[in-house]
Amino acid sequence: MDSFEKNLHYHSRILIHALIISGTLNIALIATFVTFVVKERKEVVIPIAMEVPLKKVTLSNQEVIRNFSGMPYENLVQALYDETHVEEGQRRCDLALAFLGAYHHFDVERAFAGYPIERRVMLLDDEKKIILYPGLSDGRLEAVRNFARTEVWPLTPEGLFREIQMRSEIPQSLKEAFENTTEYFVVKRAFHRLPCSISEEALFSFITEGSWEEIKVLAEQIQKSPDGKVADFIPFLMPRMEKGSKLAAHLLVLLEKEYALKQLDDAQMKQLLALLAGETPACKAFLSEVKNSLRSDQMQGLADRLLENPPRRYIVQAGDSLWKLSIDYGTKVEVIKEMNGLESKNLQLGTELLLPP
Repeated sequence: MDSFEKNLHYHSRILIHALIISGTLNIALIATFVTFVVKERKEVVIPIAMEVPLKKVTLSNQEVIRNFSGMPYENLVQALYDETHVEEGQRRCDLALAFLGAYHHFDVERAFAGYPIERRVMLLDDEKKIILYPGLSDGRLEAVRNFARTEVWPLTPEGLFREIQMRSEIPQSLKEAFENTTEYFVVKRAFHRLPCSISEEALFSFITEGSWEEIKVLAEQIQKSPDGKVADFIPFLMPRMEKGSKLAAHLLVLLEKEYALKQLDDAQMKQLLALLAGETPACKAFLSEVKNSLRSDQMQGLADRLLENPPRRYIVQAGDSLWKLSIDYGTKVEVIKEMNGLESKNLQLGTELLLPP
């Protein structure tokens, strides 16, 4: 029995020593590996991701190019189904897609649904930039065709905006499509944060009555702002005020009063005062400051008259005309046009007009 215990004790000691040696070797190997990795990492230069420039291409078949550049939207959509080879791997369907995007604001990115696609840039004789999409697979091409065929408004935000401006009556589907764009959403959200109430309908008309570049610049400014607010409304409000927007005039006084008081010339100030009605505290305060400013007697007198007798508001009814309103309210057509910044004699039903007190 004693011999068995001595033998067990002897083998246990050997096993313990073997485990200690094995553990020590493992630790040494791990330490060596970590040291090697750290040393290697110090010598590694991590590459910086750089934007790959578009490759420039030129097609020699200028007759085909000219044909596509003058092709209407519907014909280009039909050409998406024509896979006839033209030159250097480019098919007529490839050129149709390129010219749809360049000339008709076809939303190519949305048609591809974020799928990575090769691109080539081609400059036409008029310096117009055309983006080609070489090597489209059958599946990608069919997805583009399906998008063009089934989407109600397959246009970019700029394309939707231009479609709105070309129409006297805007379909509800087009209005909703534009309202769902990023540009419109961020601008609308910024206006809803202002200390004033603007209806959805009035805001839509106000935003879309300027230029696309104004909307794009303002949206980019808002997106770069940490709090999503607008730092400078002037480039957005001034063009609209000069086109006769009463909302732009009131917002200019409310948000950019110092600019309006000090930076507008007499012609701009006269137009601004003609669009204001001294009904709100902000308007009354502004008119009072103009009245007591260094402006000309004409500007001071106009501000004083607006303070004492604010203009009447009138909603255009069926059968109204400037001549009829001038007779009914004892004024001149030119006065009504000047007060409302009207360039023509045509009146739109439901439009609010300012009339002399």
